[in-house]
Amino acid sequence: MTFRTLLPAAVIACGALTAFAQPASAPPAVPATLTVPAGFGVSVFASGLPGARLMAVSPEGVLVVAQRANVVALPDANGDGQAEPTVLLTDQPYAHSVAFANGYLYIATTPAILRVRWVNGTISGAPETIAELPSSRPSLHSSRTLRVGPDGRLYVAMGSSCNFCVEPDPRRTTIQVFNADGSNGHTFASGIRNAVGFDWDPQTKRLWAADNGIDKAGDDMPPDEINLIEEGKNYGHPFVIGRGMASPLADDPSAADRARTAAVNPAFELPPHMAPMGVSFYTGTKFPAAYRTSLYVALHGSTDRSSKAGYKVVRLVMNNGRPERSDDFITGWLVGETVTGRPVGIVTGADGALYVSDDNKGFIYRVAAK
Repeated sequence: MTFRTLLPAAVIACGALTAFAQPASAPPAVPATLTVPAGFGVSVFASGLPGARLMAVSPEGVLVVAQRANVVALPDANGDGQAEPTVLLTDQPYAHSVAFANGYLYIATTPAILRVRWVNGTISGAPETIAELPSSRPSLHSSRTLRVGPDGRLYVAMGSSCNFCVEPDPRRTTIQVFNADGSNGHTFASGIRNAVGFDWDPQTKRLWAADNGIDKAGDDMPPDEINLIEEGKNYGHPFVIGRGMASPLADDPSAADRARTAAVNPAFELPPHMAPMGVSFYTGTKFPAAYRTSLYVALHGSTDRSSKAGYKVVRLVMNNGRPERSDDFITGWLVGETVTGRPVGIVTGADGALYVSDDNKGFIYRVAAK
């Protein structure tokens, strides 16, 4: 079933117009025509947010998005299904992800983890740095993904600085873990090239992460991955791709052989160069039962392929706590070779809908069960 989304007429939040307005010479972005399964509908929840990345839901149920330099709240005070964006913070270097815990809003920027008090539905005071992170220059992957785990600790994924190399900074290609105050940072899992998205299965409490494979190995290599992340394990990068294959870019076969003996195979393989970004289990109660235990993955889309692929959201059907197959859930951001958007973040809203950010055209889409 296909639904044509409608662009909100204006951004009406006080102080937000300058931050979100398109240049006078540029036509306004047009929402994609998206297809979702029968029984669902899709609409535009917010617009004018180019660079919108990962999202979180506040204790009051308000959606908050990291927008590269800004952090923006998206309340829907009048309940009309369209947000009234309010800028909370500006000038945050590559703000990519946000999280709520312990009375704080946490922000992962490229050089640091920040936190700021969250009081009565908004920030209070100025952000403080609680942990330093690797710099982005020079760097291939500058995003930092932060999530609060079931144990209350902060988990932060940091991608590689290159396509293929042994990182001079051992914190890269890892998921790091910190205490809630930013102390005691150390490696939780390693050998993960770029885990932009990860989440815990609410039923099993196990941690699942996507991983973007290397470029420059051809259209059909290597697969992107979904990994079951366990403490102390290594997932192969930069020497191993897929299920125990030596990387075609490895220039030290003996190192590849040594790494392969310890590398954990992916639990599920995605087609090459799909660029998985946001990874999120559905945590609401509004979706039909068959969709409630699924893992949703935003495929940002290929940049290293002779023809484009990805640009959609897929649903990984879980069986006995493991991904069994991938079904398309939202499509329409790729029409032929024309890109109409690039999905990034996924989160379950307080209303039981699924929200998806598009950093290419600046929309937040809402998918709800009818």
